[in-house]
Amino acid sequence: MSTRSRGGRKASQPPAGWQPPERLLSEGDGTVVRYLAQSGDAERVFDFGNIRDKDGDLVEIELGIQQWLARAFTRRTSARSGVTRLAGAGTVYTAATLIARYVTTLDPAPVSPSEVTPVHMRGLWEFCGRVRSQRTYLETLRALLRDDQELAEASRAELFAQKLPEYDGRQATLAYTDEEMHAIMTCVRGDVRRARDRIRAGRALLERFRGSELLEGSDDFTLGSLLDHFERTGDLPRYPSGVVTAAAGRWGGVTGIGPRLCLTVPEMTAFALLLTALTTENFGTVAAWPAVHYRPDGGLSAGGVALVEAVKPRRGPDREHMITPVEDLPSSLEDVLKEPDGDLPVFCSPVRVYQLLLDLTAVSRQHGDHTLALSGFNPKGSAAHRWPQGVRASYIGKWAVRHGFPTGEAAPGGPPPVEARRVRQTGIEHNRRPVAQTRRTMNDYYLKRSPDVQRESRAVVGDALRSEVAKARLRRQIPVIAAALVDKARTDLPAAAAEAGLAPETLRRLIDGKSDTAVTGCTDHLAGPDTEPGQPCTASFLACLDCENARALPHQLPVQLAMHDRLAALRPHVDPGLWRVRFAKPLDQLRDILAHYNDADQADARTRLTDQDRQMVDALVDGRMDLR
Repeated sequence: MSTRSRGGRKASQPPAGWQPPERLLSEGDGTVVRYLAQSGDAERVFDFGNIRDKDGDLVEIELGIQQWLARAFTRRTSARSGVTRLAGAGTVYTAATLIARYVTTLDPAPVSPSEVTPVHMRGLWEFCGRVRSQRTYLETLRALLRDDQELAEASRAELFAQKLPEYDGRQATLAYTDEEMHAIMTCVRGDVRRARDRIRAGRALLERFRGSELLEGSDDFTLGSLLDHFERTGDLPRYPSGVVTAAAGRWGGVTGIGPRLCLTVPEMTAFALLLTALTTENFGTVAAWPAVHYRPDGGLSAGGVALVEAVKPRRGPDREHMITPVEDLPSSLEDVLKEPDGDLPVFCSPVRVYQLLLDLTAVSRQHGDHTLALSGFNPKGSAAHRWPQGVRASYIGKWAVRHGFPTGEAAPGGPPPVEARRVRQTGIEHNRRPVAQTRRTMNDYYLKRSPDVQRESRAVVGDALRSEVAKARLRRQIPVIAAALVDKARTDLPAAAAEAGLAPETLRRLIDGKSDTAVTGCTDHLAGPDTEPGQPCTASFLACLDCENARALPHQLPVQLAMHDRLAALRPHVDPGLWRVRFAKPLDQLRDILAHYNDADQADARTRLTDQDRQMVDALVDGRMDLR
C-alpha cells in the first residue's frame, strides 16, 4: 500500500495488519523485555526475573516488583524515549536492578509499586550512594520513574526532592597543549599517509597487471595476479584443502596481500581520530559516517564541502538525524594541525580526508557489503569478522600503544594518553564554532569548564576592566581652574598661565568667557580630536566634557549645575540603553567637576543661573545645538 505525498512521490506504508514487534514478552510472566536498537543492528533480551547480585547469585524479588520494573523499563526505552542504543538501554537496566537489590534489603519487602513509600525512596537514594558514578545512577533513576503512574505521587516526589551530588573537577575534559596535539596528529597523519601510499601502490601494480604491462613469470606479475584475485573475490587462490597456494604464501598470504588494497583496523582508527580533530564531531559519530554523501559543488572544486548524514542519538529522537557539512579546514585549526614544515596538505582538509577515506575503502566496502565510510580488512579475524566496518573508542588504546602513547596517566614530561574526547575538546577550543550542539551548550559545557578558556577569559576580562578603568580615570581628569587662580591671573597673568600650563593669551580668553563652548571652556577649537588640524571642531558640545582641550572655570558653575540637574531628572524617563550611550558619561563628568566646589559655592551659583542658561541646557540636551 502506498499514499501520495504533497510533493507527488509515493510514500511507503506498512502492509495491512502490521503491528510493531512485541517488547514485553509473554514468557517469564511479563518480566522479560526485548530491546531493539533504533539502528536495527543490535538486540538484547532483558530478564527482570533473573537479576543477580555482584557475586552472581540470583536475587529473590517479588513477582509484582519484577513485573513493575519490566513495565517501567519498557516505557523508558520506547521508540520516543531517546534511548536509541543498546548501551543506553543497559544503563537503564542497571538502574532498575539497583531498585530490585535495594527492595530485597527491606523487611517487610513491598510486593508491588503501590507499597513503595517515600521512606523507601529516601532509603533508595542512600543505597545508590554506595555505588560508583552515584550521580549518573541517580539521574537514570529519576528518568526511569519520572512518569511512572504506578508509583505513588508522594514517593516519586521524594525521589526528586533530594539534591544530586556535585560533579568533581576530574570530570572536566582537558584539551591538549599545542605540543601534545602536534605529537598525536603527527602519528595519526603518518598512519594515514602510509596507508594511502601502500594502497595506491597496490592499485598501480594491479592496473599494470591487468594492462599486460608486467613480464610474465616475474615477481611483480605473480603479485599482480594475487592482487587481481583478491580484488575480485576477496580471497586468495587456495588448494582443495583450504590452504593458500605456495605463490600466495610467499607473499605473506592474506596478511601480506589484503592490506595492499585495504585499510587495517589501526589505520581506520587513525582516520577516525583525524576526522574527529578536523571536524570536532564526536568520535562515535564519525565512526558511523556513511559512505553516501552529497557534493553541492558538484565535486569539481579542490576543497569545497561534502554533506554527510550523521546520527547522534543523545540529541533525542526528533533531532538525532543531522546533516554534517564536511568542509575545508577552519583557519582557527591550521596552527595546531598543520605539518611541521608549515604546509597544509590534504590531511588538514576534512572534505579531502573524507574523500581519501572513501577511495581507500572501495575494495573492503565491496566485499564486506559495507555502508559506512570506515571500512577495512582484518587478516587475523574470523570469517565473520574479516571485513570490519566502523571503529570503536576501545580501539584507540591499542592504537596509542602501537605509537608509544600511555594508556593511563602520563609520565612527567612524557607523551599524553590519547583520548577522543580530549582530541575533540582541543578542536572545539581552537575553533569556537558549535558543531552538533547549540552555541549555549558549547559555551556552558565545552568551554566554560576548560581551565585554558577560564585563564584566557580572565585575561580578556582583566584587560577590558583595566582599559575601562584607564578610560574612567582619564575622563575624570578634566582640569578645573580654581577661583584663586583666576584672581591671580588678573594681577599676574604670565605666572598664573605658567601654573595652569597654558599660554597667557589662552588663559585670558578662558577667564573672559571668550572660549566658552557650553558647559566648559576650550583651549583650542582648531585642534579637535576628530577634525583635521586647523579646522574648526565639529564635535557635539556635550562631547566637550570628554575632550583634552576642555577646562572648567568658576563662571561656568551655574550652567554646569543646571546641566547636571537636567540629566539626573531625565534618567527615569529615557530608555536605559539610550541613557547609557548618550548621557551616563557626561553626568559622571559633571559630578566630577562639581566635586571641586563646596555647598556654599554651589548655592551661590544657583542664584546666578539665568533663563538664557536654562534655554541653552534644554537645547543641548535635546540635540538642537548639534545641528549643522
